[in-house]
Amino acid sequence: MIEWFFLFLWSLWLGQSIFSAFRVWRYPIAAKRQDQTGAQVSREMQRPAAVVVAIKGVEEDTENFVRELLKQDYRRYRVIFAVEDAQDPAAQVVRDVLGLTLAEERWVAPQSQEGECDACVTEVRLVVAGYSTKCSQKLYNQQAAYRLLGPEDEIVACADADIRCEPDWLARLTAPINLGTHHLSTTYRWLVPERSTLVNHLASVMNASVATMGGPEHLNTIWGGSNAIAMTEFQRLNVPDAISTCLNDDLRVGKHARRNGCRIAYIRSLLRPSKTDLDWASLFEFARRQYYQVRHYSPILYRLSFMITGLYVASWTSAVVMGLSGMSIAWGFIAAVFFFDQLRALGRRRVVNQLFKPETVRALRGNWWLEHLATPFWMALHGLFPLAALLAKGVTWAGIGYRVRSLYEMEVIRPEKPSPMEQREKEVVEIDAGG
Repeated sequence: MIEWFFLFLWSLWLGQSIFSAFRVWRYPIAAKRQDQTGAQVSREMQRPAAVVVAIKGVEEDTENFVRELLKQDYRRYRVIFAVEDAQDPAAQVVRDVLGLTLAEERWVAPQSQEGECDACVTEVRLVVAGYSTKCSQKLYNQQAAYRLLGPEDEIVACADADIRCEPDWLARLTAPINLGTHHLSTTYRWLVPERSTLVNHLASVMNASVATMGGPEHLNTIWGGSNAIAMTEFQRLNVPDAISTCLNDDLRVGKHARRNGCRIAYIRSLLRPSKTDLDWASLFEFARRQYYQVRHYSPILYRLSFMITGLYVASWTSAVVMGLSGMSIAWGFIAAVFFFDQLRALGRRRVVNQLFKPETVRALRGNWWLEHLATPFWMALHGLFPLAALLAKGVTWAGIGYRVRSLYEMEVIRPEKPSPMEQREKEVVEIDAGG
């Protein structure tokens, strides 16, 4: 009876490995087909879009992101940057790029004023949201930007400030919506280590295991870092109200959209390289925060993450133990799973080589020994994150604490420290006092 139980368990384990390898190898094929379809969108078919960016603080690439976003090869679009505080350094970066003074919050392209803009950003707005008390600060910033949307905006796109925006980013992201085949579209990030450390490569490999599973429409949700929605569906779903008491927008809006019959396209070839530089503490904090959101806003996906990692670790451990105890068939299952794990690893290398630039490929070289030889280790580590989220009473995000009370209620816990404006005034006083 015990042997039959293990045979059943290991068969599920083998099936999981085969499915994973198949999904990864199919990924670039599906991406190419998707791109061929998206290429059918002509310049005349591109509907006016508004790009919303909720931004806080400045990183090394923030200025590059702003400049890239303003150089999209798209027929007609405008950008709305939303900050928590007028003195946020990110707001100053936007002003510097556009040449705005502290009192100015709007920039209009000269071509747009003359009615000649047919492939450019027509307008940039900078809005100060203030401090959130009922939802995450990012969503509060987004809501402030949403209030500036107008009848000319036929598509609403959102982007995080830590992604790369090549000139075709907006065109490719909105292609399924402009074709009329989907109501929403999205993609996902691919973490790229800034330093070649074990923890950074582990984070990249575990994130990649999620990224290459995207695609099936019945499972697709949206990623807050890069997504778009047709204005008709934005209004029908009442997106601002749907996120008004939430920590997370992507899982909430994605589930809401699917329940209302919307089709969500996952743009496979648009995976966004996102630099990461973590230590062990920040890795666990980041992963715990992600799964804390999944736990509250997508319970099915949360349980599935437990099942996938738990099945792999339990099966691998039991197969090694039973193999050492004399059950020879266990070694056969271990060898078969190892073989398909190698295929999966090779498939991921193929995805990276096809989608990313040479410098990104070089930065990901340290991933491959983990992909090929350490799957049990990083799967076990991955399995700890949902468990950590289960035990978490709350999370900290961008210096602000949050506790989710229910699907429609959360608590915002702000640190006892001065706002950026108060801090700047304090520094001025200290300088004056120093003579």
